[in-house]
Amino acid sequence: MNKLGVIGISLLLLGACAEANHQKTRQKMSGIDYSAYTRPTVHSTDDYTSHLPQPSILDEQAFSTTSPTEQEEYTPSADEDFTSEEIASSYGRYTDVTVVAAVKRIKLGAQANAKNMALFQQALTTGYKKALRTYRPGGFTYSMSSVGAVNPLSDVEVNCVLGEQAANEIGQQTCNLFFKTVVEQYNTLLQEAQANAAL
Repeated sequence: MNKLGVIGISLLLLGACAEANHQKTRQKMSGIDYSAYTRPTVHSTDDYTSHLPQPSILDEQAFSTTSPTEQEEYTPSADEDFTSEEIASSYGRYTDVTVVAAVKRIKLGAQANAKNMALFQQALTTGYKKALRTYRPGGFTYSMSSVGAVNPLSDVEVNCVLGEQAANEIGQQTCNLFFKTVVEQYNTLLQEAQANAAL
C-alpha cells in the first residue's frame, strides 16, 4: 500500500470519529428541559416612575429654604468675583435669549499684528468688566471678529451681546460704556507699549 492510500484511510477514520462525537453531543443537548428554569419578572415602567418626584426646575421657590418675605437682597462685597453675579442674573430666567445690542468697527491700524491684538484683548476685558460692574446687565458678553481687507487684524468688529430684557432696558448705555472703555484702554495700552519700545 502506498503512502497516499494510508493517508486517505486515516482521514476517513478521523472524519467518522468526529461525526460520531458530534451526534453524541447533540443527543446530550436535546435532553435538557428548559421549562425547569424560571424567567425573571419584568416590572412595568409605571412601578418605577410612580415613585419619582414631579419635575420642578421652573419653580423658582423649589430650592429656597426661606419664605419670600424672609429673603433679603444679597449685597456682594467689593472683593467678590463679579462673574458669579453675572451667571446668576443671566441664567435666572429660562426664557431670556441673547441678542446683539450694538456693533462697533474699531481700527487697529494698517500694520496691526499679534501684539496689537493682545493689547486689544486686554482692552476688551477691561471694558467688559467696567460695563458689567456699572450696569449689571443680564446675559452680557461680547464677540469679536477680524474684518480687515488687506491685513485682517487692521479692523476688528466687536458685538455687544445682552439678554433680551437687559438689551431693552439698559442696552444702549451698557454698549456705549463698553465700546468707549475699550477704545480708550486700547489707545492707552498702545501708547505705553510704544513708549516702552522706544526706551
